[in-house]
Amino acid sequence: MTAPHPLEVLVIGAGFAGIGAAIKLLEKGVTNFRVYDKAEGIGGTWWHNRYPGAACDVPSHFYCYSFEPNPDWSRLHAPQPEIQAYIERCAEIYGVMPYVELGREITALAWNAKRALWSAAFADGDIVEARFVINGMGALHRPKTPHFPGADLFAGEAMHTACWNPDFDPAGKHIAVIGSAASAIQAVPELAKTAAMVHLFQRTPNYVAPRNDFAYSEEQRAQFRRDPDAMRAERERIFNEAETRLWPLIVDQAARDRTRELLKLYLGSQVRNRKYRAALTPGFDVGCKRLLFSDDFLASLNEDNVELVTEPIREFTAAGIVTGDGVERPVDAIVYATGFDIESHQRSIDIRGENGLSLSDAWKDGAQAYFSVLLPQFPNYFMATGPNSGVATTSVVFMIEQALDWILRCIDMAGRDGVVTVTPEAMADYNREIDERLGSTVWVTGGCRSWYHSAEGRVETLFPGNADDYRRQMSEVDPDKVRIVTPAHADMAGTPR
Repeated sequence: MTAPHPLEVLVIGAGFAGIGAAIKLLEKGVTNFRVYDKAEGIGGTWWHNRYPGAACDVPSHFYCYSFEPNPDWSRLHAPQPEIQAYIERCAEIYGVMPYVELGREITALAWNAKRALWSAAFADGDIVEARFVINGMGALHRPKTPHFPGADLFAGEAMHTACWNPDFDPAGKHIAVIGSAASAIQAVPELAKTAAMVHLFQRTPNYVAPRNDFAYSEEQRAQFRRDPDAMRAERERIFNEAETRLWPLIVDQAARDRTRELLKLYLGSQVRNRKYRAALTPGFDVGCKRLLFSDDFLASLNEDNVELVTEPIREFTAAGIVTGDGVERPVDAIVYATGFDIESHQRSIDIRGENGLSLSDAWKDGAQAYFSVLLPQFPNYFMATGPNSGVATTSVVFMIEQALDWILRCIDMAGRDGVVTVTPEAMADYNREIDERLGSTVWVTGGCRSWYHSAEGRVETLFPGNADDYRRQMSEVDPDKVRIVTPAHADMAGTPR
């Protein structure tokens, strides 16, 4: 069924980007919009990732909207339930929920040049038209589950950390955790508290730094409630620390060398087993892969019921996992802590722009966009977390806010019937510039491959600057690069706002 009237704006995703877009649209008086999400609840990444120990690496007071600080964060690094509750609370406070439709999966988007409208097809067969599309899908929503021979034979429970079974009880069980990066280092210490045995299968070691987490006291939270300036000062402190302590690791070899030595000392102080220490020592530069933070992961490897396995997995059996040396480890459950399919997340919807050009074809040589947001031949289509929009040392919520403000400026410039587009030359020039800047970062020079890279080796995920650089970039819209055109044959007189 096709909706009778086009929307002004269609928003995809109900995480930080989608809810943030809705709040900003309402602030501008735009009410003819909808936010659609395939999940049954809002929160995006924080709706899907509910595994034991799930928490944010970015300190809480910077991992929130700048316009809605939260004095009641319980810890420096908030756990998953608090972050999801925060997003839900923001949606309620700002009156967003009447505009949100959950359990609504969009399967295709097609641009109608004659009508200057996007047509969105849903999994249930519905069709909705909209003048603008803001794609707020984050990258961490399509689990990557590698295939192992015999995986279909395993008789126990198997799940990805992003598809956690809330009824699973680890108590007394033998559990295999495959992967040793961000989600694994949070889950393993929690599982080990009650499991009979946790086998951690590591392919590549990662640098692990202390998180230095702590609980905010009731006195501190009361002060934040009484004095918003104190809360803003805490946010500014966190921002500056990321810019001055973490960002230099990306561009300064001397800073990386110093940090590597400190992290080696930390590893040695936490892990007693010499064999484990050697296996946990990376052979690449600090920052080349995502730097991990934990106060309890390394120490958990000292426990009698935690084993670090570095032999490659050969196959699964009905009872467990066999490694390359022929050893079989019987397990009751397998947890895939194997991350997400970053490359395909924007392609998970069949998106077709001018003349039926598919996004997959437009990106056949790699994903690129102008300012990470806008694409030639895809008019009025914006990405809140598009290619090269991430910064590995700061808050993605901060980055999203900058992108959303830029998108809303473009929509304002379009007026009642304008179409926003960008020249191919502008996009090509921009991406040549960022590729040149990326060339001097550890992501290119550091001697590793990670999910930051495409299959061809280009860094498609990260922005080659710090948070302040991105804020400056997104502070204005260049009318010579971003064009507002009026369709000659559009048979619409502007959708109601």
